[in-house]
Amino acid sequence: MMAIGKEDIVKELLTLKGWEKLNITEQKAFDEGLLDSNRNFVVVAPTASGKTGVAELAMLQTLKAGGRIAYLVPMKPLISDKERELLYLKQNRIAGIDAMPRDWDAANIVITTFELFYRTALTARHHVEGFKLVVSDELHVLYDPLRGFNLEKVITILKELNLRIICLSATFEDKNEIGEWLDAKVIEIPKELRVVPLKHDFIDLSKVSPTQQNRAFCEFLLEKAQHPYIVFCTTRDYTKSQALEMCQLIQKSSVNINDIAKAFERELGRQQFTDLEETLCNCLCKKVAFHHSGLDPRLRTLVENLFLNGEIDYLFATTGLAYGINFPAKTVVLSDVTFYDPNTRSRVSVPVYMYIQMAGRAGRPQFGTEGYAYIAAKRIEELTSKIPQYLDGKIEKAYSHIARDEFFRKAILELIYSGRCTDAQILGFFEKTFYNFQSRKVMGAFMPFDLFGIIGRHVKYLCDAGFITYLGAPGYKLTDLGQVTLRFLFSTFAPYELTPFLELNKYLDDEGRVTFDFDLIYTLSCLFEGARLTKIPRETSQQIEDYYETRGVTHCGHAEYSAYAVFFGWIKNMEEYQIEREFKVYASQLPQITEELDKLLLVYELLARAKNFVIPPEFKILRDRVRKGVRTEEVPFVKLKGIGRITARNLYEYCKNVLSKAPHRYSGTPLDILKTLYKDTGEDNFIRVHVKFIPGIGEEKAKRILELVKKSLGITS
Repeated sequence: MMAIGKEDIVKELLTLKGWEKLNITEQKAFDEGLLDSNRNFVVVAPTASGKTGVAELAMLQTLKAGGRIAYLVPMKPLISDKERELLYLKQNRIAGIDAMPRDWDAANIVITTFELFYRTALTARHHVEGFKLVVSDELHVLYDPLRGFNLEKVITILKELNLRIICLSATFEDKNEIGEWLDAKVIEIPKELRVVPLKHDFIDLSKVSPTQQNRAFCEFLLEKAQHPYIVFCTTRDYTKSQALEMCQLIQKSSVNINDIAKAFERELGRQQFTDLEETLCNCLCKKVAFHHSGLDPRLRTLVENLFLNGEIDYLFATTGLAYGINFPAKTVVLSDVTFYDPNTRSRVSVPVYMYIQMAGRAGRPQFGTEGYAYIAAKRIEELTSKIPQYLDGKIEKAYSHIARDEFFRKAILELIYSGRCTDAQILGFFEKTFYNFQSRKVMGAFMPFDLFGIIGRHVKYLCDAGFITYLGAPGYKLTDLGQVTLRFLFSTFAPYELTPFLELNKYLDDEGRVTFDFDLIYTLSCLFEGARLTKIPRETSQQIEDYYETRGVTHCGHAEYSAYAVFFGWIKNMEEYQIEREFKVYASQLPQITEELDKLLLVYELLARAKNFVIPPEFKILRDRVRKGVRTEEVPFVKLKGIGRITARNLYEYCKNVLSKAPHRYSGTPLDILKTLYKDTGEDNFIRVHVKFIPGIGEEKAKRILELVKKSLGITS
């Protein structure tokens, strides 16, 4: 294929995008040789200043030369954003685009997450060797203690593959260090050249009584009227309380509550809402919302779409939204400069890099010629110590997080899982990491850095713990425990430590059999935070407290309340609003939490099979109940297409409240009752007189139920 001149690439991109000329970021990258070689580039530039345009220039050149491209983002919600941005390439027949690909070889451009690319590169290397260019967005994720580990592994794999890398970020300190690690040219654009200037300031609440600070804070925002606002809060409870405070100050509703309720019904597939959902519904009437992980994911998506469509003026969200989809706002506010760190079990300062990342969402052309970022200072010492750091904008040094024991050990397990089983192969990977690069620079001046010795220490732990075994010359092999653990971690990418898997394996050994009772659900809730509902702050259930007291548990927290709500609420097919009111947990989380719980039950089952334990039918029924949220008697029905827990509940109640009473007086499970009904009334009346009219069923589902009944009676159609 004939090479195309770099000036022609620029002209074509300008035409495709409808631009008059390159902006300062794109022009600087061009002048520094972006299209002259295959050298890696790191672009650090303010939000909306053309970082993506730099990548698009290199992408167009790669496509014209017949090369394929991977575009990597930190989270799934960003994938659809990026797909929309690059749609013009598909519309002009320049490239096919595949997002979250199933077929890695089908498209010219693959858009995926860091974690999925890493897993594919490890386990199916041939899929990623064909790429010529990889764009890694949001490089600042390297700072994140939980997720920076995954990005570092991705970049290490890219270095191994010798692919061209272009990294993009709005914030990054030590740019030259990253450039040296990647052998990359660094393009830096000062914040003063931001397309829409951003004004930073603070809100002094230090002289306001703590009990009145929320109100004073909201009054300030209301008076400024610089909406749309994103207000970042450091706890889920605070997002709700701030939203309610703002609603009290706004006198008039802007949206009909019935319209919002109908939208909720469409998203959730139910008419009854939890108290938390009712609160959100009422807030939205005044164009106010809150957003946190306690909400059903479908409602979080609804809130995001409403904000993007300009239907929310005040959005109070936890800091996780800072990494979410592209959320342009006129104003961003950091409402608290400290947050609870589960690692140190104490309150720590919000890092400057995180504040800068949040603030970057403010100030976009559609909202005027300038944006605003505020920090709330609630204590006098914050005014003198914390606020100046944020306003100065000098961010922290980025350190590798792979050095953390759990992360290092997981990386070793992943390498062995992928077939890199020898000491030399494991060492070869770690030698290319940011961790090794930094450590040799820092420690080299004082003492030799022994990477091989560090790997050996972690390998010994993994052998002693039973995750791997040493085979001699062939290297290491994952044990059954290691295989099951890795498969689960690769399926979720959740930041679990290895210890819970050891504890679950020990629980199985101690029991000596597969259990299927409350204790199993409780054990999983205690061990794995991702399978745990959040307890509503400052609320308790005497019923739950008394239950655990009889079991010798004196402190009831998230794990205790979650296990009880799942076992005595969710799998008894209670409605979500009832579960939330009676068991004091955020029931909107149930679909995602029970999905994770079901995956962990599979881990438990696989560990049991490796020990040659018998898997009783009751355990399989428990998994079905957890997955579907139904009683044992309802399990056969939810396996039918189109029948969920609400329809199963309606069917159960019809059998219990109608068919078990006069004149029928049928008894047994719902399936037993329906079998008797079929035998007594015949096929036609079974559907037309009874089952068809149960809420949520209708004729098609009634026919599926009829087939189930006939099959259980041994009648073939």
